Amino acid sequence: MHGILNRGLQCFIRDIYGGQAWNQVRETVGLTFCNFETMLTYEDMITEQMIASICDTTRRNRHEILEDFGTYLVSEHSPPSVLKLLRLGGETFVDFLYSLEDVNDRVHIAIPELDLPRFTLFEFNTKRFQLKSEFHHTGYGAIFLGLLCAMADHYQTLVSISRRNEFIAGQTCDLFDIEIHQQDWAAEKSPRNAMVTYDA
Repeated sequence: MHGILNRGLQCFIRDIYGGQAWNQVRETVGLTFCNFETMLTYEDMITEQMIASICDTTRRNRHEILEDFGTYLVSEHSPPSVLKLLRLGGETFVDFLYSLEDVNDRVHIAIPELDLPRFTLFEFNTKRFQLKSEFHHTGYGAIFLGLLCAMADHYQTLVSISRRNEFIAGQTCDLFDIEIHQQDWAAEKSPRNAMVTYDA
């Protein structure tokens, strides 16, 4: 897994659960260094061990941890470049959804070796969409569920999002069914603007 993802997980664990939790994860995984290098690539097993360790430490399941991580990636705690990149997608949440089809190519211009999902958006009408995420690293769909919910908050859009897995053309894909209920929904009206259901 690319070092950017591992460094993001490191910052998430440290910022949300504290330095002691991160040190415990390091000890459990057997890391001999303090920080991941963002331009290096690490064995996928290390990432999986980190996730399993923080799940054990917090007594929360994998889906909850990864969804919170996705939310963290576009929060005030994370590097501002992530949110800045995603906000380039346009003025509305729908603009943002369409921009996801190009995000892989945009990121590869700056970091060619960074592996991201490929997104395809299907529009059924002006309120209902389906986003397909194809990623050869399976089991990470909850990250993008958390990210989608957080971006709905940023765009002050009230949405319902459900996630499920399907096996399509020999590959497991994450499908996100998105229904927009109201745009320009003031953030203070609800602690969270996205209503979520999922089939893990």
